[in-house]
Amino acid sequence: MTYEQYLDKVYGCFLGKTVAGTMGAPYEGIKMPLELAFKPEMINTMLPNDDLDLQVLWLDVVKRYGEDFSSYDLQKCFCENCDYSPGEYAIMRKNFAKGIYPPESGRFCNDFYIEGMGCPIRSEIWACLYPAQPGTAAEMSTMDGCLDHDGESIYAEKFFAALESAAFYESDLDRLIDIALCEIPADCKLRELICDTRAWYERYGDVKTVLKYILHKYGHPDCTNLFQNIGITLTALLGGNMDLIKTSMDALNCGFDTDCTCATAGAVIGVIRGAKSLIEEYDLGDVKFVLGVRSPDHSDSVYDLSCEIAELGAYLSPFVVEDAPEKAFVFEQRDPLVFDVSYPEGPSISFGQSKTVMLSILNTTEKEINTTLCVAGFGATTCHGIGLSEGKRIELPLTFSVPVDARELYEKNLVHMRYALDGKEYGYDFGLSGAALWKVTGPIWKTDPECTTEALEKVPNYWHLFAGVHHDGDPNDVVRRFHLNFAPDTDTEYLTEQELFAAPEEKGKYVEDVFVQAEDSFTMHDLFGFKGPCMAYLSRILLCPEDMEVCAQIGHSAPFSLWINGELIAERKTCDTWTAENVHVQGVKLQKGENRVVLRLTRVNADAKYNVIFSKGPTCAEHFVCMGSKNPKYF
Repeated sequence: MTYEQYLDKVYGCFLGKTVAGTMGAPYEGIKMPLELAFKPEMINTMLPNDDLDLQVLWLDVVKRYGEDFSSYDLQKCFCENCDYSPGEYAIMRKNFAKGIYPPESGRFCNDFYIEGMGCPIRSEIWACLYPAQPGTAAEMSTMDGCLDHDGESIYAEKFFAALESAAFYESDLDRLIDIALCEIPADCKLRELICDTRAWYERYGDVKTVLKYILHKYGHPDCTNLFQNIGITLTALLGGNMDLIKTSMDALNCGFDTDCTCATAGAVIGVIRGAKSLIEEYDLGDVKFVLGVRSPDHSDSVYDLSCEIAELGAYLSPFVVEDAPEKAFVFEQRDPLVFDVSYPEGPSISFGQSKTVMLSILNTTEKEINTTLCVAGFGATTCHGIGLSEGKRIELPLTFSVPVDARELYEKNLVHMRYALDGKEYGYDFGLSGAALWKVTGPIWKTDPECTTEALEKVPNYWHLFAGVHHDGDPNDVVRRFHLNFAPDTDTEYLTEQELFAAPEEKGKYVEDVFVQAEDSFTMHDLFGFKGPCMAYLSRILLCPEDMEVCAQIGHSAPFSLWINGELIAERKTCDTWTAENVHVQGVKLQKGENRVVLRLTRVNADAKYNVIFSKGPTCAEHFVCMGSKNPKYF
């Protein structure tokens, strides 16, 4: 294609994304069908949107390193230049602070947001830098998606990157979907959703009818979950006839993650139609965008941004774009050795554990390298002789240990690596996440009615005790409940600190054990093998480097009570659908040194899931990683 054609499509892509995203932004999170009508004021003032923000940062990274950028470079750029941290962004930022990088940063502690829309909305930059190269665009998008997601969410970004890249030469939407499907696994859930959505639209031809079927099969309570939102985007495109306003309003009126569904649909239409067509039909002027990240070397014009992308894309793909203006790019040279770390045994470590990580080392130079790599972490330093030919890679296993009798373990544990070459020193850090350590007391349970020795001695047999039990339903329900189920002993008094913070011992009323919490969330099944309703106490001495005021984010699917230093911080007596942040408690005060934390958990059903996170604020805020645990052995 000519450079003029290429630039028109790049400009159309980001024009459509910006305008349509602004239409959807005010309604993000409404999970009900709407019947809103378009009003011109919906696009009079552009709104900031992470859908665009992060792609501007990715542009900065590619302009700096060229095609030699890494996922680590993207993660580092985000953490240094973006201050907001909703959902999966907060998890990714926390992992980065602990030295846990992609792809592990997209998986570790990310069980709730792992299938979010955070990366599918970042596909356009890869499509526009690699026009008419759907396979390459999809592959480059994978380096982006693994920062904060895994699996299906990455497939969704690959799908749209491929579709949008192919839209530089193909305008038929069904053909584009077929091309993009070639870039995702044949057996993934996303492919099933896409095929279902197309079949439903072909059968019913009505957006709201298709929405019902999407939610029936793929609905999720999180408004940002990818499946319902990808389905909505495709449905709006299939029914929109490439009309930017109609398509965006159809997506908006389906609800859920409306800024994302509208923006992606608008971007697809923009690539297919080009900017000139959109400007003429919808009387769009010089559209501006508003950045919510730090990237000062850009104007606020969508056209100027599109020119930046097109100049770089033409340089990266000279065989696709002809007659492009000559512009030289000088990319930053990488360090002589490039490192990558994988965690075969997971990235967490606890008291009495040894963990081996695999360190990959690549020689990026055109000569042989011989140097000594010094690795310092967990109180020890080891040195390794490295000899690598040009372009070669080696794998070096590194093992780290925490003594069983260590007194404390912090969440953040960085390993520092240093080497010297030609008189210059180079370095690289990575980390292992220290597990949270709790003492478990329980399970605590009873029968209904309670058959204590004292109660039994007062009646001829235990059947007489049923007379005092009242439940809805048939009297047989009471008997079968007694025989088939437990009841949590919620009447048990709050155990004293002296009991809870004594070292675990075998002579108490309940079993006392140690629970190693490797990730943020856990279930009561992780605490013990006891099945059925019950209650348990978790006791932890939380170590803080200084006096702090934090927000406690608590996820729960069953009742809980949380005390910190003897003060009841939060309590819920009802069940809820577990999320990573059901409850937010601001202004929680932690003191320098030791803080006594007690969680009373009540399981009333098959299982109960929980997490407790300390963050800098209640929403879109960074998580703290400076805290630690005292070994329960020394309670």
